[in-house]
Amino acid sequence: MSTLRRALIVTTAALALTAGTASAAPTGSFLNLDKEIVRPGERVRVVAGCGVEGLNLVGSTAFAATGQDGPYTGNGGVAVFTVRSSALSWGTALIRADAVPGVHQVTERCGGGHAGSTELTVVSA
Repeated sequence: MSTLRRALIVTTAALALTAGTASAAPTGSFLNLDKEIVRPGERVRVVAGCGVEGLNLVGSTAFAATGQDGPYTGNGGVAVFTVRSSALSWGTALIRADAVPGVHQVTERCGGGHAGSTELTVVSA
């Protein structure tokens, strides 16, 4: 991996962790959303990392289905990551048009197990 790419990954992770909500689990994983409060139809940026275990998914009942939704099939969706690496991944999730107002858990799965979660509040459109 080039020095420039490493610097970009480290800088992006540092910026992501200073803005928005974050969750860290004992495995060295982390989960960050750029917003804590959203409306149906909005997009939320997601940055997540799992260390050596590898990121499986970040999902929520508030997220729109993507077709790759794993345990959320029929009951939410997962974030779509445009960049994936062993250190961190980042992408976006669309908030469902019919998302129920209230607090929704956003859950990260690493290596097949639960690695942490954070809360996202959906407010009326």
